[in-house]
Amino acid sequence: MKYILLISLTLMSLSSFAAKPYGMAGCGWGSQMMGKEGNQVLAATTNGSSGTQTFGISSGTSNCVTATEQTAMIKNFIEANYASIVTDMAKGQGDSIKTLSNFYGCDMDVFATEMKSNYEKITDSNENAMKVMVNINNVIEDSEKLNSNCANAI
Repeated sequence: MKYILLISLTLMSLSSFAAKPYGMAGCGWGSQMMGKEGNQVLAATTNGSSGTQTFGISSGTSNCVTATEQTAMIKNFIEANYASIVTDMAKGQGDSIKTLSNFYGCDMDVFATEMKSNYEKITDSNENAMKVMVNINNVIEDSEKLNSNCANAI
């Protein structure tokens, strides 16, 4: 019984780790410089030596947000800016695309190009922000360029 509990807790912690926008070193400047897949020893050293991890955790900056908070921020942004997002996606440029690419931690040019080429897959005629967000996430996951490029993909 102890082993089952131990295995369950381990799997739960691993699944919660996978959903975070940072690697094993945690959030902070180190995670922003090295990324989720980068050198975690250097990221941890940077986080610890500069004190940014503590500040990031208390202020919710430097990648120190939970996946749930990040999802809520993206959904709220899409709801509040739906018309401009759809317009900017169709053009492949614009402030709303820049902001979305920042939320996802993507290179803006790559993100804008992929959003434009997948416009039909992403947009929803019912203006459903949650569905658009899911569609964007699916495009990021399916796109080799974005999947390797977006540090905060959810």
